[in-house]
Amino acid sequence: MNVFIVHGYQASPEKHWFPWLAKKVQDTGSSCEIVHLEDANQPQYAEWKQGLEIQISPLNEQSIVIAHSLGCLSVLDFLSQALNGRSLKAIFLIAPFNERIASLPELNLFIDQANIQDGMIRSHIQQRYLFLSNDDPFVPAPMSIRLGHLLNAQMVEVKGAKHFMAEDGVKEFPQLWERLQPLLSGDVVKNH
Repeated sequence: MNVFIVHGYQASPEKHWFPWLAKKVQDTGSSCEIVHLEDANQPQYAEWKQGLEIQISPLNEQSIVIAHSLGCLSVLDFLSQALNGRSLKAIFLIAPFNERIASLPELNLFIDQANIQDGMIRSHIQQRYLFLSNDDPFVPAPMSIRLGHLLNAQMVEVKGAKHFMAEDGVKEFPQLWERLQPLLSGDVVKNH
């Protein structure tokens, strides 16, 4: 398996639960890369898209993508084109959104440029998981839920996790690992 972890706004590969998860994945014998996206404090849509195109490879039925916050929007936009004729084993979206966020107007231009082909995501990604928190200060739960319905994703609520950041006390993410681990060992029956 090839696992790719994509960070979000104001983050980096070294932050939050990303290194913890990468080590767990590598300990199973699977490969794991934490994608680095340029200028995370002032993300540019085109730069991030190009960064994903360069770093998320190979993209096939042995690939799993895990993304956080703005990284989710970026990944969904990227995969809407990249999956043409290809399939992905699974995607895990953590605190995702695809609408403007009132508290983060600086991201409006980025959000407006993203184009998610929900039909492509649903038909070309075997398993879709979405994690949200009941007390996320940035992404209101209903916003993540609307996106989850659009993608027909399995939704998991983690109470009290806020925005799933180290500052919120989330340096490990057992709820995610619980669902990812069986996919790495191939114990899961495919569901389309």
